[in-house]
Amino acid sequence: MNPSPAELSRDFKEVFSQLASGVCIVTFWRDGRLHGFTATSVTSVSMNPLRVLFCVSRSSESYDCLKPGSVIGISILTADQRTLSDRFASKVAVGAYDDVRIAEKVPLAPVIEGALGHLTATVGEHIPSGDHMIMLCDVTSAQASSDGTPLLYCRRTYHSLHHSL
Repeated sequence: MNPSPAELSRDFKEVFSQLASGVCIVTFWRDGRLHGFTATSVTSVSMNPLRVLFCVSRSSESYDCLKPGSVIGISILTADQRTLSDRFASKVAVGAYDDVRIAEKVPLAPVIEGALGHLTATVGEHIPSGDHMIMLCDVTSAQASSDGTPLLYCRRTYHSLHHSL
């Protein structure tokens, strides 16, 4: 017996809740102010050219800002940056991120200070996929840090790595 569409959707969500993912924040300037969203769907795509992808809901305010040619930042969060993940995962009023510290060493795109890694990129192709859009972006800079441990999301909650010897 095949599951109903509602049952299949629930089961689909449950299966993917088991997949541990690193937590990133995709950021950009919107009317001169910092804006962005939390993403666990950031993936490297290609080394030549350097390309990444992330997915964004077509109904989100962020989607409307991500036109081809837009400059974005991607910050890989540390376990200590959980509150930033929560903030960027919620809908907020314009100016709600004015207090977020931006790394000054990265040109053009805003990236979160203290993150494990930063990418800046230019939005390229948009690929429609159901209620989301796959955004292919060409990387223009990459910086890694050796400080901190990654923030992970799995089973609908946050986790961090515990290193063993």
